[in-house]
Amino acid sequence: MSEISNGGVAVEAAPETRKIGVVGVKTRFGARPVHHAYEDLRLRVGTKVMVKSKDGDTEFGEISENPRIMDSRYYPEPLPEVLRVATEDDEKKVVRTEANEKSAYDFCRMKISELKLPMRLIEVRYIHSNKKATFYFSSDGRVDFRKLVRVLAERLSVRVEMRQIGVRDEAGMKGGCGDCGRTYCCSSFLKSFDPISVRMAKDQNLSLNPVKLSGGCGRLKCCLRFEHSHYVSVKKKLPACKKKVGGCDCGATVVRQDLLKEEVTLALETGDFMTVGAEDLMRLPTGQFSLKTGVQNEASLNVLPKENGPKR
Repeated sequence: MSEISNGGVAVEAAPETRKIGVVGVKTRFGARPVHHAYEDLRLRVGTKVMVKSKDGDTEFGEISENPRIMDSRYYPEPLPEVLRVATEDDEKKVVRTEANEKSAYDFCRMKISELKLPMRLIEVRYIHSNKKATFYFSSDGRVDFRKLVRVLAERLSVRVEMRQIGVRDEAGMKGGCGDCGRTYCCSSFLKSFDPISVRMAKDQNLSLNPVKLSGGCGRLKCCLRFEHSHYVSVKKKLPACKKKVGGCDCGATVVRQDLLKEEVTLALETGDFMTVGAEDLMRLPTGQFSLKTGVQNEASLNVLPKENGPKR
């Protein structure tokens, strides 16, 4: 990026932009489509292609998003490239590669058992050239797999890489369907895993049922984080349950919060219930809440009969 002078003051010049062809490609092991750059190729959804991987190897993939022309400024980092349209030989090689992966998986599992290693093999992935194989496994601790690597390299005649992953990575790698009926977030669009805590479930007034809060990986669901910040901001505008609310002729106590509607249900000393929204409440300097003046005069309009009160 060059600099130009503007009245004696150095100003950073805007980066040059150009039009580039962009297409979504899902590779053999890709959990989600990845944008690739292409030039002078006739591509459409379903076209089999050969692309360049992050490691510089060649990978087999399929076009999953229609090609389009984009401004390069939307892609500050260089995009991987579509090298060419895949040939029939490329597709046959994929079949042989998948057979090699299954054979390597079975052999590795057998050797893990023989060597009594505290690890669980998850998946084996060969690169398209069949010169390197990556073995993904999980374990509770460190594993000395040097002997296993030597045995695998000698038997398979490839460069062997062992990669330990966690349960969340495993779920993203294998894929699946969540309780919501959609594909796992980790295998469809998430690019990284952020910390998830039980506090996020509490802030959203969710039932602390481990079965309902856990995803396919056995850990807390990633979606607990998606709207957490919104729920936190709403809770700041509402009094907590069991708190007293001033500004009412008869005492009022919060018995229920509805964070989605941004309102609370108050239990009155008369035995009735009243629902008020966040816009009808004001926070006092003491941190307590009170009904706004206009609401106090119209409180009777919002009173619910006893039988319509919150279920306990």
